[in-house]
Order: sequence, then C-alpha cells, then structure tokens
Amino acid sequence: MSLPLAGAITVTDQYQLTEGTNQVAPAWSPNGDRIVYSSEQTIWTMNADGTDKKETYDSIVWDGEPIYSTDGKHLYFASEHVNPYTPKFIGIHVIDIDGMKRTQITKNADMRAPAVSPDGKQLAYLSKLSGNYDIWVMDIDGSNQTQITDSNIDEGVPAWTPDGEQIVYSLEGNIWKVDTGSKVPSILKENYYNSYDPVFNPEGTMVAFVLETNGAKDIYVMNADGKRTKQLTFSGSDEMDPAWSPDGKSIAYSSNKAGEFNIWKMELLMTEQTIPHEPEYIEEGDIVEEKNPIIEKLEDFGRSSPLRLIILAFILAVTIVIMITMYFLKRF
Repeated sequence: MSLPLAGAITVTDQYQLTEGTNQVAPAWSPNGDRIVYSSEQTIWTMNADGTDKKETYDSIVWDGEPIYSTDGKHLYFASEHVNPYTPKFIGIHVIDIDGMKRTQITKNADMRAPAVSPDGKQLAYLSKLSGNYDIWVMDIDGSNQTQITDSNIDEGVPAWTPDGEQIVYSLEGNIWKVDTGSKVPSILKENYYNSYDPVFNPEGTMVAFVLETNGAKDIYVMNADGKRTKQLTFSGSDEMDPAWSPDGKSIAYSSNKAGEFNIWKMELLMTEQTIPHEPEYIEEGDIVEEKNPIIEKLEDFGRSSPLRLIILAFILAVTIVIMITMYFLKRF
C-alpha cells in the first residue's frame, strides 16, 4: 500500500511483522538488522523483515519496554518486582542479548521506559521517586541518578536527541524538550489534540510522534523545530510506538489495524532532509484552518516572551486606530 505525501517524506510501503496479541514497543538494534519488542509479558527479537522470531526473556512476571544497548550486546527493559513481603514496583533491568545474566539497575520505586543515550553512557527513564512520573537520567550502571523534570503531572516516554544533549517527551498532550544540562524544559509542539511518543530520526532533522484525533491514534512527522507536520498513517485504528531505523529509511510501530496489536513497519522515501515550507494546517475539533504565514510569524514573535507579546498588542492597537482614523478622514 502506497501513501503519497507532499513534501519531503513518502510512505512507499507498510506491512505487518508479527501475528499475535499485545505485541508492542519495537526498538531497533544499532545495525538495523534486528528489532526487539514486547510480546504479552515477554521480550522477543526478530529480523527487521519479521523472520527468525526468538523469545529472548521470560521471567513469569511482566517484562516490557525493551531497548538495545548502543553496542548491541545488551537489552534494557522494565520489569515488575513481585518479591514476597516487599512493595510492588516496576524497575529497570539489563540482560545479555541471549537473555542471560539479568541485572537489576533500579529499586524501591516505579522506574521504567529506559532510553539509551547516543554515546551509550547514560539512560533516560521515567521515575516515580518524587511522587509522579518525571524524567530522570542515570549512568548506564544505575549510578548518579539525576532528576531532569519536575512537574506534578506524569511526563511521557523520553527519547534522546541524536547529539545526546536534549530529551524529548510528552506532557499534557503537547511535545516538550529539555536540556539535560540546564534542565529547562520548553514546548516543541503544541497541539489541540493529545500527542505523545516523540522520537528523533537519526539525522536529527525530523521527529515522529503519535497524535490522537477523533478516537484514533496516528503517526505524524514534523521538522526538528516543531514546524511542518505531516501525517503518515490513515487507517482509522491505533498506530503507536514509532521507532526510526538506524538508517532513517523505515519506522517500526505498533498497530491494531489487523485486530490485535502487532508490530508493523513502514518504508519511507526521503526527498528532502526536512519538510519544506508550506501552509501549516491546525486541527481544532472538526475544523481545518489554513494558517496564514504572516499570522504564524506574528504568533511566534508574541510567544517568545511576555514583553514581546505586550509590544505586539500595542502595535496592533495603534495600527487599528490609524486605519479607522484614515477611513473617516477619507469619508468626510
């Protein structure tokens, strides 16, 4: 099935890789040859074309959200802790690629959704240590745990920028980014509908994310600055968990368009590094509104700081007064 799109990116094909129940959360191996994913409560791997499926780890309890190490020799994942006489929580663990030598990295509070930094030295993850899910960063061995975000609402799954300096995530239906050094968050994409699961392509020029509209979840892409959004899936079902291949030519994702959630893959044709400048469309309810580029520039100017917003309002007010005055002078 071909889904042509105007601009820099075209979906040339998409097909189902697994056949089962609750097969979600795909992640690519560093060389792009294999995909790891969660199947029910176990960890599986397969070739990038869906062949050679192998159950890699099953601990009886829930295991999920797997991801490869940067050298491809280990898998990090979240796992439920259910030992007798101790509180129940989800922790982050690591195993060898063959499923052996399990090591628990985090303890005592819900910590999940690990994301390995591009240099392989750190893990970003979600932690409830401060009361609700915030984004934290720690060394790859679990040491030096550092809180990066601090809101009273749960943040979404974190993903690194390719340069390893920032983390993107979702919060209150919008897409945010935060610098791991300054820890100052900012909105990357503000939407009328809920959006989540943002992830950068390997070149750092685009972000894939999930947008939920009218009861369906679809995968979109946008430029790294949050501009020029394009929709990639149109099934009317739920497409989630986008994961770029290391070469940037494919996206693996989870979808229930065949009935049950399974892993799918879309092949991409990239004609430009970014989505070219063209009228932006903003969805609000069932209304599709074409956004004037001049208005967009004025809004960007006003959003940059409260002082600029006041100046912008003053200029607009003066302009309106001048126009009204000139109208009456010409009439009388």
